[in-house]
Amino acid sequence: MKKSETLNRRDAMKFFGIAGVGILACGNNEAKAETKLSMPSSKKHARIVIAGGGTAGMVAAARIRRAAPNAKIILIAPNTQHLYQPGQLFVAAGLSNPEQNIRKTSDLLPNNVTWLQDKVMAFDPENNILETEKSGKILYDILIVALGTEYDWSRIEGLERSMIGREGIASVYDNDTLKGEADAGVKSRKVFTQMQEEARKRHIEFLCTEPNTPIKGVGTTLSILLLYSDRLKREGLTKRVRFTFSKADETLFPSNIFQKQLWQEIDKYNNIRTAYGFNLTAIDIARKKAIYETSEGKKELSYDFIHIVPPMQACKVLASSPLAIKEGKEKGWMLVNSKTLQHPKYQNVFGIGDILGDTSGKSGGAVQHQGIILQDNITAALEEKPLPYNYDGYTLAPIITTEGKILLAEYNKQKPLPTFPLNPMISRHLWWWIQKDVMPRAYFDVLLRGMM
Repeated sequence: MKKSETLNRRDAMKFFGIAGVGILACGNNEAKAETKLSMPSSKKHARIVIAGGGTAGMVAAARIRRAAPNAKIILIAPNTQHLYQPGQLFVAAGLSNPEQNIRKTSDLLPNNVTWLQDKVMAFDPENNILETEKSGKILYDILIVALGTEYDWSRIEGLERSMIGREGIASVYDNDTLKGEADAGVKSRKVFTQMQEEARKRHIEFLCTEPNTPIKGVGTTLSILLLYSDRLKREGLTKRVRFTFSKADETLFPSNIFQKQLWQEIDKYNNIRTAYGFNLTAIDIARKKAIYETSEGKKELSYDFIHIVPPMQACKVLASSPLAIKEGKEKGWMLVNSKTLQHPKYQNVFGIGDILGDTSGKSGGAVQHQGIILQDNITAALEEKPLPYNYDGYTLAPIITTEGKILLAEYNKQKPLPTFPLNPMISRHLWWWIQKDVMPRAYFDVLLRGMM
């Protein structure tokens, strides 16, 4: 390896000191140069409302608070707890504790941001109003929509959420922070542990599914497949378990360049197959059958254990509003200019995060970069100036390839966008260490504070 392609833990910590802690949630060098990580200031006394209190809403609140110190900022979100969702994978693997991944929403709010613990019920952008469940109509000068995604478990006939963690069914997505439930990792750990125990006795069929909808956390399923294949290999049990990755689309991974590398990782194990064009529509618990829609009609796959990524959708209140895309495969998601993040018709409305209907990945890395764009463009809008910066579609997917190493896939639709001058096709222990040990704290203490 060339000297220029090495980066040890000490180098990483030096970088953290300079750039604000955070490799896995930071944008690429090229994009940062374009935005200049600027912090313009507007003195306008505007009323800025943020709908949503997940990653995107908190990042927007922190950045806009500093960029527009005289603005009245209201964040509308019902959730009392905030979850660092990527950490659930490490909880499921038995490598971290769930307590690392959750904080109270009240502890994360920026100073001088009003938290309205309420639920958005309707948007009226013609009159600069949104309506909430408890507080009624809320006026705004600028609206930021950061409502994220909703899981639609009901699209899988025969599956109830109460079954997850039992009956051989796992899902690291099974969380509800509004109800104070963030135990998907713990429930999935039980299933994965049982699978490993059973593999010592007999042959196992393990299904991993992805739906025909946009999903957040691209690469999560691949991480599960490769992590557990690696564990089984170390125990000499590779031949005892066959993994099937069933996907509704026809590609392993959104980036063609990283897809080639990931196939090389999969081929090392000889126990992972793919079923393209398989969209999970039902599950028969008694017969242990997964039922799919395919181009050739209904098909069934048998399983002993199964990990399910639920179908995802934009929340209904957004999908039914004038702010949504009305036709095509992204119907229901928020319509924005994919570069400026501004709604093309209602120009005092902006979007950020998983709710967007553009072609970028739904990830914390995407939100971090969008936060910079949003901050600068909203400040420009307040000052009635042209919007200065464009989002380049950057997203990030840290994929576990073996226990102790991660392939850091940073990319947009056109090309890889590595943060560092390292070969992005090499899995590294450094990325594992950062993702597992550094990022849970950096997420709460740095990213959500708008400092990276």
